[in-house]
Amino acid sequence: MRFRPDGLKAAAALLIAACTALPTLNAHAQANSIFPTGWDSNVRSRLFMRIGYTSAFTKTKSEEARDITGDVVTRAQLKGAFKLADAMINDCTAVGGPTTYSAADCDRYVNSGDFSAYELAGAGPLFGSTSYSDPNLDAEPDSDSFFGATGLKGLGIPPGITARAQRQIGTPTLSVGYWIDEDRKWLLEGFLLAAPMSIKIYGGGLRADGVTPNGLNGRHLATTKLLPPLVIGSYNFGAKENLVRPYVGVGAMYAVFFGGKSTSFFDEYQGGKTTVTTRNTFGVGPFVGLQTHLDDEWHVNVSVGRIGLRTTSRLVTSNTNINSDSAVLKDISATNDESQRDFTNLLNLGESAWGSGGFTTRIMELAARVKGLPNQGTFVREQKMKITNTIVTVSVGRSF
Repeated sequence: MRFRPDGLKAAAALLIAACTALPTLNAHAQANSIFPTGWDSNVRSRLFMRIGYTSAFTKTKSEEARDITGDVVTRAQLKGAFKLADAMINDCTAVGGPTTYSAADCDRYVNSGDFSAYELAGAGPLFGSTSYSDPNLDAEPDSDSFFGATGLKGLGIPPGITARAQRQIGTPTLSVGYWIDEDRKWLLEGFLLAAPMSIKIYGGGLRADGVTPNGLNGRHLATTKLLPPLVIGSYNFGAKENLVRPYVGVGAMYAVFFGGKSTSFFDEYQGGKTTVTTRNTFGVGPFVGLQTHLDDEWHVNVSVGRIGLRTTSRLVTSNTNINSDSAVLKDISATNDESQRDFTNLLNLGESAWGSGGFTTRIMELAARVKGLPNQGTFVREQKMKITNTIVTVSVGRSF
């Protein structure tokens, strides 16, 4: 059965209103009552308040993260980077010195290392072309090349990246309940106050070999805050005078996410400062519980329920810079072997040939120049998740 969000909103609003909007009548207030004169004693007798602690034990099922704005560097932009490097090599090594490019360009992209690295880790291994100065991007890459083996159209978010929420969170809670009928069989309880819960988000997934954990696996990526208004409607078994009364019910939750922050590790992996926002969402699910009377006014309550939430997190990375030390590059591979199908191996070949390090940094800088940008730009990714929450509340209540 699928619930419509509009219907859930209306149901939650009605339940909360039923718990909080009580009629004003003309009876006199009882002694020591917290209610003003005019509140009917029968209404007061059906009200109670509970103070307790609520824990949520989460299980996350995540889809793979996906690029919304496209690859950080496309095959065409890499082609342009190698062509630009070739043009610089020709100009900077010409008799009489460079005429097109600056001395600073020559120092950084030609003279500071062995420029044969552009060929060793360039057109042939990446594209299957015979010359790094003219990669064969117009045709399908050779199957032995990196792009031929992976089928990728560029370098973006690595495949297989998933996420999971922190497995246990909790907060103190305050709730108000109202018995609908005189026999106290039917009950509405609204959780009116709860401190926001802080939720850590962790990475997961494997590299292309299906065995090796990726660079995000098990790492703390971001933290978000959750405010979870909750209403429970229940049917209570036994007579109202019974010492112990079990009950079953249905809960409705509207999860409000706010204050998302990425970790410095995740920013470095993504290549720039990343903002995290998570869509608010509704969820419903079954609840069971047990209420034990201590005396005519006080009782202890324990409840357990399960609510599933489907949501999407959006990650926006600004001023993206990919360089020789970027961990994300190690997760972009077709295999995990020492061949030209492994992107990490290709980069290592280039770094080794360049000699002084920084070969990958230079390629990415040249690709940014092809774009006409100072860096790779701003990129948006999305991560869809289903979070199943087992909600446990232990509370002490007092009747009015």
